[in-house]
Amino acid sequence: MTESEDQIEHRLKAFDAHWREIQPDLNRIEAGRWTKVLGGGALFAVGIVCFFLGEPILNGAFALGWSSDAAGFAGGAVGVGLTGYGSVLATGPSRTAGRMIKEKVIGFLGFEYDSDADSFPLATFDDADMLPYHTKSRLEDRIEGEIGGLPVHFCDAKLTKTTGSGKSRRTVTVFRGPLVISRFPKRFSGRTLVVPDAGGIGNFFGDLFKGSEGRVRLESAEFEEVFQVYGTDQVEARYLLTPTTMERLVAFKRRFDCKLRLAFVDDTLLIAIDDRRDWFPNPGLFDRLTDPALVRTQFEEIARLAEIVEALNLNARSRI
Repeated sequence: MTESEDQIEHRLKAFDAHWREIQPDLNRIEAGRWTKVLGGGALFAVGIVCFFLGEPILNGAFALGWSSDAAGFAGGAVGVGLTGYGSVLATGPSRTAGRMIKEKVIGFLGFEYDSDADSFPLATFDDADMLPYHTKSRLEDRIEGEIGGLPVHFCDAKLTKTTGSGKSRRTVTVFRGPLVISRFPKRFSGRTLVVPDAGGIGNFFGDLFKGSEGRVRLESAEFEEVFQVYGTDQVEARYLLTPTTMERLVAFKRRFDCKLRLAFVDDTLLIAIDDRRDWFPNPGLFDRLTDPALVRTQFEEIARLAEIVEALNLNARSRI
């Protein structure tokens, strides 16, 4: 059974008592928010001025008589410090409120939350050829718990790579979205990989399975319009990807308009959802921190992740 809109509404109503527990704290943070936003903004602006005009300010307005290099360096250092502190000060209320809301919502749903996700097993996804090449990763918002009696771990990931050199050097985002790892109720020994049907990308993943059976052909034409499947065992891949499972994956892909990848490796289900956005954002700088819509956003995001994991696990048990 997946999370429908009615179920979400019902659970939101049940959450009211928990929401009231943190409302006084949110009211307090909201009351002092504008002071910190304006103060932080002012410091940021002064920092920018110091960074670019440090030398004329120090040697002109204050007549310190420093060399141009020394005055420029000092002005730049002060500017960097002020802009950094101003940014932290201005965004502090949103970050504090965001963490409070996420902890409360995720705890109510029976999961554990940690803003630090550095210990999340990203290497498991890399080893399974789930992710594009990247040189840097940022992992946050780790969520752990059970769905349908099976352990599951989520985290929000941003993967980037550096291209070019010199003035042409730039950082490119190659993946942005949640990573999910769960034990799968069906037993299997090989490896099956489901990737978006995308021409050259499909050929790339096909090369990963040289020496094995490679591309797996399935009966669903609709599924094969959206995905490509590669595996070390053709029979096992069809055993894992039942008609109902394929139907659910197609529906999920079209509903959320994302690049969805799955891997079945060592009795483990890995899911990577690339839709280039932050799934668990903190409130915006100018958002009202007591707005109930902030809670709804967190409920809906977690329900999305739970939906696909629960659907796959239930379909696996049903063998349909």
